[in-house]
Amino acid sequence: MGGEDHAAPSDPTQPDGRNESSLYRWAQSLFALTPWGARRRTDNLRAGLSTVEDRLDGIEGALRTIQSELTEIRDQRFTPVEKRVNTAESAIRDVSGEIGRLRDEVFPSSVARVNALLERLAGELEEVASLTERSLRGEPLPVSGASPIDEGQLAEGLAEVQPLLLESFRGSEDEIRHRMDRYLADLKPKEPVLDLGCGRGELLLLLREAGVRAAGVEGDPALAEAARRRGLEITEGDVLEVLKGLETDSRGAVTAMHLFEHLISAKQMAVLTEIRRVLRPGGLLIAESPNPHSLRVGASLYWQDPTHQRPLLPETLELMLRAAGFVCDRRELLHPFPSDQLLADDEGGTGAVTDPEISMLAERVDRLRNRLDEILHGPRDFAVWATKPN
Repeated sequence: MGGEDHAAPSDPTQPDGRNESSLYRWAQSLFALTPWGARRRTDNLRAGLSTVEDRLDGIEGALRTIQSELTEIRDQRFTPVEKRVNTAESAIRDVSGEIGRLRDEVFPSSVARVNALLERLAGELEEVASLTERSLRGEPLPVSGASPIDEGQLAEGLAEVQPLLLESFRGSEDEIRHRMDRYLADLKPKEPVLDLGCGRGELLLLLREAGVRAAGVEGDPALAEAARRRGLEITEGDVLEVLKGLETDSRGAVTAMHLFEHLISAKQMAVLTEIRRVLRPGGLLIAESPNPHSLRVGASLYWQDPTHQRPLLPETLELMLRAAGFVCDRRELLHPFPSDQLLADDEGGTGAVTDPEISMLAERVDRLRNRLDEILHGPRDFAVWATKPN
């Protein structure tokens, strides 16, 4: 018909799109039923399981990371405190063990012997009190010849081991010279100086090198001879007897380095009285002695020297100096123990702790450990400066 459009007839040789899609799905269904299709489904399942396992591994790794971070936080905040607590507990155990050991070594005697020792000490204290009262009244002090130990017999018995005693307890010459350096500035304007118990003359050598006139007194013949060979002016004899032979107001300074711990109490007072007489008005006395306030010194090291008498506390020496008419100027604690022998340990420090409560606990532990160090390892020696009033 004119003017009408007619659709072109379909070509039966060309594939229909809908038929093709249906045919593809039918082919897929048929392929799925074959062994190859089943294998593909298995592979797909395995791939899915592998993906799940990978995700589980990722989650497990994240959990391990969180656990590691928590462990690190614990170590940073709590481990330093635990270490300090353990160190303090160990220090307390060490101190307790040391006290027990020292008690067994120093006081192995029976209760009866301890009581006898206490009675003897009480008697000596009464003797010192009596001498102090007499000194305050201006009465002359008697020098008792009765000593619990015969000094002549003691010197004779120790003669063979004297060189070993010097090396073990007095120290090397270089060490002693280094320790004596601190006194030069005070002694230079006070010449002439008299050094009681001068030993090998270490202090006298320092004074001579500084141009200060000085002489020494030494009771040990071998030490006195060794000092003389160096050209030093040495008087050999008992310090008290030598002092008695000197003129009044004839010396500007007297030194007594580790002398008084070798004398009994009565002789200590007598020597101090003679030193005051020999010194000029304004004259200086410097005395150095082991520090019994240090537990390691007072309970152990002090008693290693068989020539030592009873330990002399700095407070006791100052009391005796005032009783003898001196004015005590100052006291110093000297010669601390090496740091590697102390309980204190700077490892870590409280700076690594950030939590306020834990930091406060750590500081308390550190204070306890430092206090234990002060009691057990206090300075080994002390020195007292005293002057004769004008």
